[in-house]
Amino acid sequence: MSFKENLKKKLLIGRLSKTVSLSIGSPGRPRKVDKETMRRLLSLSPFILVRQRDLELYFRELEPGIGEVLVLDNELPLYGKTTLDDVTLRRSPELKEMISIRNMIKILNDSDILMCKGRDALFYVRDRALDLLDLHFEEKDIEEIANDGIEALVKGDSEAVMETLDLFIEILGYESVPAAVLVNDYVMFGFHHKTEDAREGFGPIIMYNDRTNILRLIKETVPVDDPVGREIIPEVALGEVEPDAEGYEAFWFLKQEVLTKERPVLH
Repeated sequence: MSFKENLKKKLLIGRLSKTVSLSIGSPGRPRKVDKETMRRLLSLSPFILVRQRDLELYFRELEPGIGEVLVLDNELPLYGKTTLDDVTLRRSPELKEMISIRNMIKILNDSDILMCKGRDALFYVRDRALDLLDLHFEEKDIEEIANDGIEALVKGDSEAVMETLDLFIEILGYESVPAAVLVNDYVMFGFHHKTEDAREGFGPIIMYNDRTNILRLIKETVPVDDPVGREIIPEVALGEVEPDAEGYEAFWFLKQEVLTKERPVLH
C-alpha cells in the first residue's frame, strides 16, 4: 500500500475514533456506544471478529489461543492475557457453569484480566490500528500528493482539493485557524506557535474556498490574537492584498515545506 493510501487510512482511523469517543459520553452519564462505527474501526485493526453465544467478541491473538479480547457492548471492556472461552464464561455464563464456585468467582470479578474499558479501550484499539500503517515517505510520495492536488484544482474538484490539503495538514501538523479570524466560505489551517512577543501566531496559513475554488497562502506568521495584526488574513482571502502564493503554487510550497524541513514523525 502506498504512503498516500496509508495516510488516508490514518485520517480515517482518527475520524472513526473521534466519532466513537463522542458516543461514549462522560463518567456517570453514559451513552450508547456507536457500535457500527466501532466495527469499522476494528476492521482496520488486528482484532478479529468471533461470535460466541450472544457476544460479539474481537480477538487479537498474541500467542496460540491466548491474547486480548474486546467485547463490543456499551462498556467496551478489553481483556488481556486470556482466551475467548474465558471471556465468554464471564460475560455470558450458562446455568451449568454457574454451579462451580471457581467459575462464580470469575463471573463476579473480572479484574484479573480486565485491561481497560470505554474510551481507554477505544484508544487502545485505535493505536493498534495505527501500528499496522507504514507512514515512512520518500520525495516521490510527496510529489504525487502535490500533483494530485494541482490536478484537482485545475478540474475544480473541491472535494479532491480538500482531501489533498487534509493530507498535507496531517503531515505538517497544521491546525485550524481560530474561528474569530475566518472568512466566509474559507477553511484555513496553519502552523500554530508563539510569536516573539508571546502572542498566539499562525504561519504559514493555507486558505481554501470550495465555492470559488480559490487556494491562497500566507507565508508569514500572523498574530491571530491581535485585531490589527490579523487583518492581513481577510485581506488576502478577499483579494485585497496579494497572497504569497496562489493556486498550484500553494501546493508547490506545501511540498517544499515537507521536503526541506526536518521530516515530521507521523504517529
